[in-house]
Amino acid sequence: MKLSLRTLLVIFCLAAMGRADVVTLKNGDKVTGTLETIKGGNLTLKTDNLGEVTIPVAQVATFVVAKPVAVAIKGQSPLKGTFQIDTSGRWQVTTNGKTQTLTPADVLLIMPEDTYGTLYEATLKPWDAWKGNASLGYSIQSGNQRTNTLTTVISAHRERPETPTFERHWRTNFGFTTLLSHAQEDGTTITSRTLSANLREDFLLTSDNFLFIVGQANHVSTQGLYLQQTYGGGYGRDVIKNSRTTFSIAAAPTFVQEKFFNGLLTKTAQILIGETLGVQFTKRVRLDHNLNFYPDVVHGGQYRFDTTTSLACKLTNRFSLNATAIDLYLSNPPAGNKKDNITFSLGIGYAF
Repeated sequence: MKLSLRTLLVIFCLAAMGRADVVTLKNGDKVTGTLETIKGGNLTLKTDNLGEVTIPVAQVATFVVAKPVAVAIKGQSPLKGTFQIDTSGRWQVTTNGKTQTLTPADVLLIMPEDTYGTLYEATLKPWDAWKGNASLGYSIQSGNQRTNTLTTVISAHRERPETPTFERHWRTNFGFTTLLSHAQEDGTTITSRTLSANLREDFLLTSDNFLFIVGQANHVSTQGLYLQQTYGGGYGRDVIKNSRTTFSIAAAPTFVQEKFFNGLLTKTAQILIGETLGVQFTKRVRLDHNLNFYPDVVHGGQYRFDTTTSLACKLTNRFSLNATAIDLYLSNPPAGNKKDNITFSLGIGYAF
């Protein structure tokens, strides 16, 4: 049997309509398209002729979705299955042949299952989803003393995209700082090196509370410190978290091992008390600050702290002008070494 071109087109169009999502309004009109979201009392469809169309759910008589959806509900894990609003106005989702009636007020979001999976359930590779900034500063001073100083600061974190309903997950924070200085006067050369790296892994119990493990390694030549290693774990809380300001606190017991250039090796226990602050003053100006204080619980009266404060003025979407102050303090360096290692740096920052 031969089919005409017109017949084939009709069959194709009918099949396409059968796969479309159809909204029937209470006034009898019908809108056909593809579901994007149901959120905040509105149903959004993508249509061929009108583009994106938003319809108040209160005006919907019936709605049938052709493809499986994900339904985010307050206090529950997302439901997945087929969805419809039937003639009596009930919201129903069917999973593996079992139909469940929903309470609309409890539904935070409905969207196609494949879209939800792409946004919220994708497995992150080690190099995926990192956000942060890197700053590079360099200065040259020439006179009786010739000095070259290079400063680099990297701060980065990554976290699974925020989902409509909170689900426990991991968050990674990484920081790396180098301060390299070379001074020469009358044939005498003095070189100082500071390298600091830290990695903190947070496990979010709720959207604001988390447990964490932390590791840190420091090398500070001006303090006679060859290698300082810190390992610990404890509790933290995001006290403020909005579009302009973030502020978090953390506390943990830690084990610390220090090896100095003079051969001295010490092992002790310290308490980590830390805070992190970020303030977006304007679209172009931002302040970032963190402080970690470590009182020694074995050797009374001894302590250390590290703090970094950076003020950034955005030049473009990616680049900024940064002013940074770094202070690394150790109360018990070997004789002849400084307790404080303070650096001020002006440089170019890059956001990624």
